[in-house]
Amino acid sequence: MTWRRRQRERIFPVDITPMIDVVFLLIIFFMVTAQFAKISRAELDLPREPGEHGEPDEPDAIVINLTRDGTLIVSDREIERDALSSMVQQVLEPATGDPAAAPVLLRVDREADSARLNELIEQLQAIGVGRVRVATEVP
Repeated sequence: MTWRRRQRERIFPVDITPMIDVVFLLIIFFMVTAQFAKISRAELDLPREPGEHGEPDEPDAIVINLTRDGTLIVSDREIERDALSSMVQQVLEPATGDPAAAPVLLRVDREADSARLNELIEQLQAIGVGRVRVATEVP
């Protein structure tokens, strides 16, 4: 009988409730962040080019969408061309301190006017943005 009593004393109750709480919080966190990623990406027909296949070294500081009709969309909001410069500077300078070091991702509809794309890139270069990437769709 003493042996069974000792065996019963060695059983430790494991409470997994805190672990389940943490798992649910992580699930909620990833669901919310996935929704934010979808917001910054407008529905566009991207150019079909091979492009880079790897993940970028660092995330893009700002995503600018250029639609077929020339509308600029940033963070699910339409903005005017004149307001773009000040908005990009407000976003990039606090994040990096140097706009030239911050990567900008351009998502351009394949039916958009290339002259409008060139104007947009020139405008970004004029405010000091050093790196601009153009998103493509893998064929």
